[in-house]
Amino acid sequence: MMNFIETSVFLILFSLLGLSSIAQINTEFTPIPASFGINSANPIYALDINYDDIDFEKQVFHIFLPDTVGNYPLVVFIHGGGFVGGSPDGAITDPAKRADIKYFLERGFAYASFGYRLIETTQADPDGVIKSLNDSKRALQFVRHYAEDLYINPEKIALVGSSAGAGTSLWLGIRDDMAEPDADDPVLHESTRVCAVVLNGSQATYDLYKWESQVYNNFDGNGTTYTLDSLENLLGYDRFSNFYGGVDSLGQIFTDPALIQYREDVDMLFHMSADDAPIYIRSTSLAIHPNQNIFHHAFHGREIYETALAANVSEVKAEIPYLSVNTTAGESRNEFLERHLNECTLSTSTTENIADSKELNIYPNPANTHIQIDLQEGQINEIEIFSITGQLMNRINNIKSNTAEIPVSNLPLGTYMVRVTTENGLKISKIIIVQ
Repeated sequence: MMNFIETSVFLILFSLLGLSSIAQINTEFTPIPASFGINSANPIYALDINYDDIDFEKQVFHIFLPDTVGNYPLVVFIHGGGFVGGSPDGAITDPAKRADIKYFLERGFAYASFGYRLIETTQADPDGVIKSLNDSKRALQFVRHYAEDLYINPEKIALVGSSAGAGTSLWLGIRDDMAEPDADDPVLHESTRVCAVVLNGSQATYDLYKWESQVYNNFDGNGTTYTLDSLENLLGYDRFSNFYGGVDSLGQIFTDPALIQYREDVDMLFHMSADDAPIYIRSTSLAIHPNQNIFHHAFHGREIYETALAANVSEVKAEIPYLSVNTTAGESRNEFLERHLNECTLSTSTTENIADSKELNIYPNPANTHIQIDLQEGQINEIEIFSITGQLMNRINNIKSNTAEIPVSNLPLGTYMVRVTTENGLKISKIIIVQ
């Protein structure tokens, strides 16, 4: 048995070794087993590369390369499991994923499988789903930061996911660039933009109230809605609470400013815009009632599809057999990714987004009769005002000006979200209506 000093030295060395694996890459690539059947010059892989030091078991990824040299476009797979299970090892054990690896490596693409921390199920979780989403964000930034060491092209990265991994891929694909140029950690300086996303059984949003108000609203055509209470009964209160990092009651998500912001941060439908990555949606559930397949029902695919079309996303393909929707024109998911990676001209340099700038001002706040919206440069195209439950209260189109005055005296007192679409991007801000 080690004594106290020996144990302390061991722990310090372990910590330093772990941190050094993140500070710089010393990845040991080995030949991919012949059982994968990959017909490329010298296929290699590296497993369990850490991208952060919070959880050395979960915050890992695997990477597969066609050869020992190169600068390969990268396909990233993000696993499912409802954010409470699953691992990146599916890329190794699942025959379908191994077939995908073979497909891409033989065509000159790299392939990676991301892991992430899961939501707690046996105790309170103080972070919730944003923890899992942010892990995948960091993993994406990490592979970009160490692109040269990993033999990948940092400007040609696409995402594919299943279930929760599909929702994560969608979240990354539709968010404005989440690079943090002023962060102390250089990994966080990297862009989070990608060339394309493929979704297999994705959820439409992680603002769970929108499952009631939008995804499953009037799901049977007779005015029936699958409610938030029904969702809580299905999930169990503890799991619902842990999803948002802990809530005291369902109603708290409508009144707590931090939870209102949280819901916005994880609401993919809310953030969709014309500059988002091209999307391929595969939603093949044939369930009729929501509780038959609450997480993968075709209505999730429908909401993603219709919202992306309305947002003028550059390309949206969908395969939703329950709704007789198929706009793929026979192109497979892998062919879609291959085409967009070959065509992609994505720039990953960090630029200021208007949502984070001082160029747009909304005032007064609080307001009682009107709000004034001023843009320093360019013009405002559209203004939308949403209630905290996600209901659209007002929309003004074709403004074509750098200023607008919007009456709000007709709105009930409370907190609202204002989304301003400009020539240069989106600005989202809270306002409070008072007497």
